[in-house]
Amino acid sequence: MKAFIVLGAAIVLSGVTVVGQSPPGGAGGERSTLGHLESYRDCELQKLERRLEVSLGHDVEGVVVSALREVAKIKLAQPSCTSERIVAKVEDLVSNGSTPAIQYKAYLTKIVLSSPLAFANEGNAEFTTDEQFFTALARKLEVLALRDER
Repeated sequence: MKAFIVLGAAIVLSGVTVVGQSPPGGAGGERSTLGHLESYRDCELQKLERRLEVSLGHDVEGVVVSALREVAKIKLAQPSCTSERIVAKVEDLVSNGSTPAIQYKAYLTKIVLSSPLAFANEGNAEFTTDEQFFTALARKLEVLALRDER
């Protein structure tokens, strides 16, 4: 019973998703993609700020990771959009996240917040999981860091 309560709380708190995921295309149980970047262009970060802060501070890793993805997607869709409170929370997670995975994903999100245009292709790509999204960010960061600029 306790697991259902925790799961229910996680689902409610992860309600920061800006857009609903589209239903699967077929009866074969296909997974839907995460929200498209266009759907983040009209969202107002100030209206979501408190819910994002709560989710970024949540005890459940999946809730934190989903909130980090939402923050990154909003910044990719609206490069000029900034919230000092959200930036501070992401920076805190880089050092003080409860797991190495959260710390690393927070680091990737921090890089997106500081250089959103460098990740434009990743913002427009379609992913079915948060892991795929963060893997794409990590690969792009590796390319940016290791490219030969001679």
